[in-house]
Amino acid sequence: MKVHRTTPARRLAGGGTKGPPSAPPTIPPIIINPFNREAPKERIIDPFRTPPPPPVRRPSLPGMRI
Repeated sequence: MKVHRTTPARRLAGGGTKGPPSAPPTIPPIIINPFNREAPKERIIDPFRTPPPPPVRRPSLPGMRI
């Protein structure tokens, strides 16, 4: 007995018209050598800069003294 298919087998197998296969994106290799490495940045301290404010103490309950 022949199996009755509702959709043609060609349509399932082909998947429609396809364009040319797309090439994967090329990622340039990262080469690290001593000539292209960035020098460590020194911290510049401004002598006229105001010091940061002191840390704020959290309010505590007066009855919780130890």
